[in-house]
Amino acid sequence: MRKLNMRTLVLGFTAFLLCLAVAFGQNPEVAKLIKANDDLNDQNDYVTAFKKIMEADKLEPDNPQIMWRVARAYFNIADQSPDDEAVQKANMYPGFEYAKRCVEKAPEIAGGHQYYAILIGRIGEIEGTKQKIENSYAVREHTLIAIDLDPENDSNYHVMGRWNYALADLSWVERKIASIIYATPPDATFEEAVEFFTKANEIAGGDDIRHLLWMGKSSIKLEKKDLAKKILQASLKIKAATDGERSMQKEAQELLKKL
Repeated sequence: MRKLNMRTLVLGFTAFLLCLAVAFGQNPEVAKLIKANDDLNDQNDYVTAFKKIMEADKLEPDNPQIMWRVARAYFNIADQSPDDEAVQKANMYPGFEYAKRCVEKAPEIAGGHQYYAILIGRIGEIEGTKQKIENSYAVREHTLIAIDLDPENDSNYHVMGRWNYALADLSWVERKIASIIYATPPDATFEEAVEFFTKANEIAGGDDIRHLLWMGKSSIKLEKKDLAKKILQASLKIKAATDGERSMQKEAQELLKKL
């Protein structure tokens, strides 16, 4: 029995090493850098995380596990300065190229689809209404693939919530543009946006500033002011960990003043 257990342990450890080899490549330095990037990302140290993953990219530029993390790193840097168009452009475009390469090389990796969707959506916002509407189809397609591949990732549901919010919020002029670009503009509602943001917040543990802010904004659009107040006030009770979260709470405070 002891020999059998030892053999099982050896086989299990070997399988674990094989998984690491697939995920991180053969270079142990690359594995170390990827782990450091993930740890720093969890700690919201996005600048240092960016440096670590770019070091890994120099060592293995064709590794899709690195590609999607580079895309994430570019997005996280841009997300800390949402109102700075120069910062957005400097990070969204190169980040998208990494996500695109990841999807092309390894379509089974959820992270590639996740950041493909996020970044092409942000690029649409930068380039204007026509491009935003054109890009919206790719946002939906790749986010739904990401959800299918990684159903417990709250960020993917948030993206679908934002997708519904943005399209439901199109002005009459923007809808006319959409009707010119496509025979049938994308179908989206604020109700569906709330459902996706609620699902995202549940997965995140019920206290995510980002999800709560957008739940509140969607509730305002649905003219549910009392509910919106409750949700936005809840978002202000959470300790912000990043500049992005502090910016979201500032927006929540401004919205509450208007209710």
